[in-house]
Amino acid sequence: MRIAVMGAGAIGLLYGGWLQQAGADVTFLARGKRLALLRNSAITAEGQLPFTLDRAQVAAAPNDIAPVDAILLCVKLYDVRSAATLALPALKPGGTLIAIQNGVNVYDTLKSLLPSERIAVGPVYSVAKLTHPTTVFNGGLARVVIGNPECDVSPAAQAVVDTWQRAGVDASISDDIATTLWMKFVGVATGSALHCLTRLPAGILYHDETLKTYVRQSIDEVMAVGRAVGVTFPDNMADSLLAYLASFPPDGVASMRLDLDAGSKLELDALSGEVIRLGRHHGVPTPLHDMAFAMLTPFRDGPLKLTRPA
Repeated sequence: MRIAVMGAGAIGLLYGGWLQQAGADVTFLARGKRLALLRNSAITAEGQLPFTLDRAQVAAAPNDIAPVDAILLCVKLYDVRSAATLALPALKPGGTLIAIQNGVNVYDTLKSLLPSERIAVGPVYSVAKLTHPTTVFNGGLARVVIGNPECDVSPAAQAVVDTWQRAGVDASISDDIATTLWMKFVGVATGSALHCLTRLPAGILYHDETLKTYVRQSIDEVMAVGRAVGVTFPDNMADSLLAYLASFPPDGVASMRLDLDAGSKLELDALSGEVIRLGRHHGVPTPLHDMAFAMLTPFRDGPLKLTRPA
């Protein structure tokens, strides 16, 4: 099958690379220096389920490639709508858009662009980062779960899952993708806020008894919002998540902390911002995320811009 990968960063190269390893005809969409690098370099994944692609197909625009069966959308949460809109001309009639992001509003965003039955969404389980412009280190799971909260996924989405499985990826389709997304979102929203606020790695944040109080507060807040939305979490969800976070590598940090350190735009609106928005809508207090959002807003759009008194 033919697949276009929109978003040629760490996640796009990793999940798209696995598809190419298993025999899919994959084209990575990129621009500028990134386009040139991918055209002239091998793509390598290290860590969990490694691979090397000696050659990758790369294009600058969707109109530069033949129509594809599926688009794999691997972009930051703030780029979901614009990137999907840009990529859709590459999709065959009846083709499927598969978006893998750690947010809970991606499906609703995409429904304005495509019929529901042509959309699949799911969270990201790999902890991936670029260690070189075309080298990805995967410190997390080789796993992907996708689904559709309103209907069955399309045959094209099933074919993509089957292709990932042939590459050795733990790929599956969830019958309750909304709950799957929320279970991941609780940890992502918590880690993103607290890694950025404290500037501390997992080895301290999730082990210091005082700091763990705030970790638990965040987990409780996000779960309370999720329940108000209609999500049913497992009875031991909070304790299991605390144990899972404590198992992270000692130097590990959330991807939003990496963006903060790099002076890049933050996914703040779709993480703490979404917790706050849904909390207010359903009458659920979110004081920790209110504070996190306020303190991180000056960094939301990139480098902090200082103003001097007149």
